[in-house]
Amino acid sequence: MHKRTEVKTNDPDKKKFFLVVQGKVEKVVTLKPAALYLNGKPGEVLESVVTIMPALKYNFSILDMAYRQNAGIEATLVKPENENQPWKVTVRVHSDKVANVFDSLILKTDSPHRPELKIRISALFRGEKLSQPQIKKKPADKKPG
Repeated sequence: MHKRTEVKTNDPDKKKFFLVVQGKVEKVVTLKPAALYLNGKPGEVLESVVTIMPALKYNFSILDMAYRQNAGIEATLVKPENENQPWKVTVRVHSDKVANVFDSLILKTDSPHRPELKIRISALFRGEKLSQPQIKKKPADKKPG
């Protein structure tokens, strides 16, 4: 990483100077996907899975999971069977009416490097309400576009 920023001072001899910060940034965790963007019709249950893989050097456990607002979102945390497997969070979002559902899922960890992980969730429900509820699953690795 290499970042450069301009610093302004009240020093008459040096009104401004550039500060450079550089160094290696190691990845502590990989979230796939880092945020969920789901679309469906009212009456559908939108479902997706987020995979959380700690780096081997910085292995950690997830201690707790909380919502910011809990706006029609249900999440289930699945522990890995061994430390070489990822954690998984299954997210389900439901609305019976046209709505924009936004929330953040906060995961508390025992890592001093990343004590908290945030997963943003956005679900848009548009169109006519379905007469029978349906589950619409979105693959976790699929990229929008």
